[in-house]
Amino acid sequence: MTSGRMSVCVFSNLYPPLVSGSSVNSSALSLELARRGHRLFVITARVDSDTPEYEETDGVAVYRLPAIRLPRLPIALNFPWLSYTFTPGNLRRIDRIFRRRRPDVIHLHNHMFDLSLSAVWARRRFGIPLVITIHTMIRHTRRIYNLLLYPADRVLLRCLVAGNAHTLLCPDFNIIKYVREAFPTARRAFIPYGMDLPDDPAPDHVALLRKRHGLEGKRVILSLGHVHSLRDRRHLISALPAVRRAVPNVAALIVGAETTDAPRKLARELGVQDAVIFAGHAPHEDVPAYLALADLEMHLFVQGDVENTSPGIASMEAMSAGKATMTAANENTFGPGVLRNGRNVILVNPDRPEETASTIVDLLRDDAKRGRIGQAARQMVQENLSWDLVCRKTLEAYQNAIGETCREDPRRSHLSSPAREVDP
Repeated sequence: MTSGRMSVCVFSNLYPPLVSGSSVNSSALSLELARRGHRLFVITARVDSDTPEYEETDGVAVYRLPAIRLPRLPIALNFPWLSYTFTPGNLRRIDRIFRRRRPDVIHLHNHMFDLSLSAVWARRRFGIPLVITIHTMIRHTRRIYNLLLYPADRVLLRCLVAGNAHTLLCPDFNIIKYVREAFPTARRAFIPYGMDLPDDPAPDHVALLRKRHGLEGKRVILSLGHVHSLRDRRHLISALPAVRRAVPNVAALIVGAETTDAPRKLARELGVQDAVIFAGHAPHEDVPAYLALADLEMHLFVQGDVENTSPGIASMEAMSAGKATMTAANENTFGPGVLRNGRNVILVNPDRPEETASTIVDLLRDDAKRGRIGQAARQMVQENLSWDLVCRKTLEAYQNAIGETCREDPRRSHLSSPAREVDP
């Protein structure tokens, strides 16, 4: 298929209502492609028994496979939604879904969860091209775990998963560098995450959250994202004693599921526990309201050195909402001249808490400066991360994969036929 509607199967272990960066991205991309007339169906894990096995939302069909909920494991950063779905029964379910839906292309999100094995199985069984979005590098804060993860990534996942993909889609240039090292023979394509420019949230919703967390009269540093050992907020909390001396009514509001108690311990050790609010897990629809009540957002997700670090999706959402955003990142993450330190983002050196504290104080005291940076951030998102751009690049990746598959095996000519209308 080189034109017209495509039928796309999305595999993702993480999908709403679960909240994570890859969940947000896989859902948003699916909805955007559906709005453009393509047929999208998602195969995901039914981690929560309260979620339906099948539903259709805004033209995207979602199938949730029975899943065994796994315990939190330190090697997986105590991630709360690990599950196992690679069973004979689920493979039979996928077979039936594929025979009804007849997808033209498979798009897998995340290469390290077990649905990656199901995606590769379907790719081989039906001869359908596979593309994979690499959302994160496989690294740990503890060296002993990296001794296990490194060969699993560079050998096992290379052979079982990445080596079976037509293209690895990379949302930034740091991921491209990682893919080049981990999977050197793989074809790569740079396709950034798409971002909406959000509407203003309802004032009543903002007021409700402000009251719930006791933020009346506070200067709020918001920090979005789950709390784990790679994102433990130590850089923000370490800066708070100096910030509070200059801005006594400051509060750090951390929104995300907690998988480590390290930040709470650090806050108590530094005597700032009353200035740190742990809001816990929140539905994604609350994010615009949290951003609206914040003075700035600070989100550091450091994997190794800063030169290999990218802003998280939460940081990009803050920027799209016009918030001055502090993060640790390579300035060339999205290409030269896109992120501009001090102009549309504030880049932080994680190893200099005094400098971080001084920057926070400067921003909290200068409303006009925060406003200028926030508006420039919003413009950057609009110009470089628009859904028009992201969908166009994604569809090109699909078309290239489909075209090459048909050339290699003419028997796969069904890939050039229109997607069929089907019932669930």
